[in-house]
Amino acid sequence: MCQLQKWNQCDQREEEVESEHEEEERVEKEEQETEEEKVEQENKEEGEGDKDFNELHPFTRWITECALVKVQGRVNRCQLVEEMMSDIVEAFTSLCSDSFFPVLMPVIGVGSAFEGWTPPEEDTVYRLLVPMQAPRGHIFLPEVGTKGKALARNSRIRVELLCMCKVRKLVGDMLCFQHNPEDKLHKNQQPSLLHTLCTGSYLDVQKTVTWFNVEVPTVWTVTRHAHVYDLKVLPSSRSCKLQLKNTSSGEKLLVELLFGVQQGYSDIFLSSQNSEAGFTPSTVWPQSFAVAEKRFLQYVARNAGRKSCHLSCLRLFAHIQVGTGFSIDTIRTVFFHLLTTTDLENWHRRNFINQLENILQHLQCCLKEKRLHHFFLGNQKLPKEIVLPHTFRAARPLNLFQHLEQDTDAYCQALSDFEVLRDLVWLQLKC
Repeated sequence: MCQLQKWNQCDQREEEVESEHEEEERVEKEEQETEEEKVEQENKEEGEGDKDFNELHPFTRWITECALVKVQGRVNRCQLVEEMMSDIVEAFTSLCSDSFFPVLMPVIGVGSAFEGWTPPEEDTVYRLLVPMQAPRGHIFLPEVGTKGKALARNSRIRVELLCMCKVRKLVGDMLCFQHNPEDKLHKNQQPSLLHTLCTGSYLDVQKTVTWFNVEVPTVWTVTRHAHVYDLKVLPSSRSCKLQLKNTSSGEKLLVELLFGVQQGYSDIFLSSQNSEAGFTPSTVWPQSFAVAEKRFLQYVARNAGRKSCHLSCLRLFAHIQVGTGFSIDTIRTVFFHLLTTTDLENWHRRNFINQLENILQHLQCCLKEKRLHHFFLGNQKLPKEIVLPHTFRAARPLNLFQHLEQDTDAYCQALSDFEVLRDLVWLQLKC
């Protein structure tokens, strides 16, 4: 009797297990069918996107295809350039370990090459920012203009000495610059930064660039790529411009290194770049938004998906805008605002033409209203991933088209330039 009960229990358990297996198979089959339908729908949408792409004007398609090929090559070159410049910075750090020159931090690739939208016909210039920190016994004090104002036209970097008497054990045999006589310092220690790269109490751009340009050929010889590329320093007063020539293929890479000091803990830097005003005094370090712009485009890329056309749109406008009266900075500001006010899913490549039209319409509206706000000032739509000084987020929006309200001739010219730009875009899209 007991044995019979055991058999019945076993039979019941087998039936339960079999039923569970059948249910699992049914659920798995449904999930598989759902996944297949999803993939089929995605393929269908991508096919439609490809169809839209193929229907573009041949010249537009050629620009995009050339850009894609060149971008794929640039990705590898960007990595190579970043690697080579990192080697230079590391070698500089070792070379200057006993001196009191600025401490060079890891390089940051910025600009169109590293962001992926350089027009296909342009020679690529790989721009990188070299952040700097104050050496031992010194402190950098950025002066960014009028208190309470976010933007500074003539920002400078004041250099002050720190007392190192109490921390001498941590810094080895370093003598305190503040509390030792000049003759003792001169005999036993390298000069302070104030006596090498400063004019008065302020860090000098041209002296900093000259110091780097003089040392970099020697530093290059100890890096791992020195046997593959020959390095040549090109003339420049506010940046380090390098030509790297492959000794085997003859291929040349153009690199520009900008130097900068971080504004607080933000993505804004006071950099060695030229200001928009033209002539820039050697102690002026203009504010740079290059790192913040790169961070924003990285945010867009993460959220828009790999089939996004946003960089293709920017690349096409960068090609077309030359000679139209609109700078790429203006086009990019319009473009950035549009990215923050539209659903990023709408930037799929099948919507390429629609998004080009949207950029034109947004620019036209800005011109009619004579208002285009600075992208990083008072913009509440900026993602939190972009780290800005508090004064930037709290600032009132700055109208970049304010001059159009005061200058009728400039306004009429801007409208005329827009007509030219729009005609050029339609010319590329016309079938």
